[in-house]
Amino acid sequence: MKWPLIFLLSAFSALSYGHGGGLDSYGCHNNRREASYQCHDGANAGKTYSSKEEMLRSIGAQSEPSDHQQSNLEVIQGKVVTITDGDTATILMNNTQYKIRLAEIDTPERAQPYGSKSKEILSGLIFGKEVTAKVQDRDRYGRYVARLYQGEVDVSREMVQQGAAWVYQQYLRDQSLLLVEQEARDAKRGLWSLPESQNVPPWKWRSK
Repeated sequence: MKWPLIFLLSAFSALSYGHGGGLDSYGCHNNRREASYQCHDGANAGKTYSSKEEMLRSIGAQSEPSDHQQSNLEVIQGKVVTITDGDTATILMNNTQYKIRLAEIDTPERAQPYGSKSKEILSGLIFGKEVTAKVQDRDRYGRYVARLYQGEVDVSREMVQQGAAWVYQQYLRDQSLLLVEQEARDAKRGLWSLPESQNVPPWKWRSK
């Protein structure tokens, strides 16, 4: 009776080795048996690449929405008067305040490590400055979800580049942000310099 059990354990071990462990932050894993990088979740679900680098190059080739596509979206222009946290700000336009949630990124909650620093970085980028918000949606709290621009600076992209934000893959449109995040990870900028135990994506932190 021991042989079937030994066989099953051996098969499970081989399967685990071939799979290469659980999914990474891109919803993918290395399949060592097939020498490939396979994606099961996120924007690249169902796709197979020769390597993670090939996947990143592939998504980097995809551009942001064109100006023609953006032209049909609501635009809010005004001065930033409040910074709530690392991904939320308030714009004053025509004596009316509009709360903006930065699109496609997520930053540490206030109680999380790097939460205060993330807010400080966003404040340095936009507080008291004139900005343009290209609205994508409204969230359940009534905030405008938008890509925010201060002059030529794409604020969501800059936050990711400085290591002050994660790419929010659940709501991601601009796939090239993943390349920016990977560069910040590799350089250990900002939150990527934290110990792994403190580097918890905020969407997981909120679910606790």
